[in-house]
Amino acid sequence: MVVSKLLKLCYAVTVLYGSVTALSPKRSLAVSLRCWYCGFENVSELEPKPWYVRATRAVGVGMIAAGVAGFVLEDRARVIEPGEGKNESLESTETGDVDT
Repeated sequence: MVVSKLLKLCYAVTVLYGSVTALSPKRSLAVSLRCWYCGFENVSELEPKPWYVRATRAVGVGMIAAGVAGFVLEDRARVIEPGEGKNESLESTETGDVDT
């Protein structure tokens, strides 16, 4: 049950990050470039080309779609309790206790 809640949280964060990236791709790229400061020189001089900004926006839209789809699928997933459904019928056929 905890895993399901964590997955839903991850999907919600993915939708949030995708929304920020889709609505403001240049700002999202600027935040990502700040992470590169420690490993490279002259990062502040980098300027993304227009095609890269459009590609970043497309990635944001894809993240929104993936996050929403994952959240919906996780919300609809049912966990079958032990002794319910298929498990019960499999146990009875293995022991030979088949109701006829």
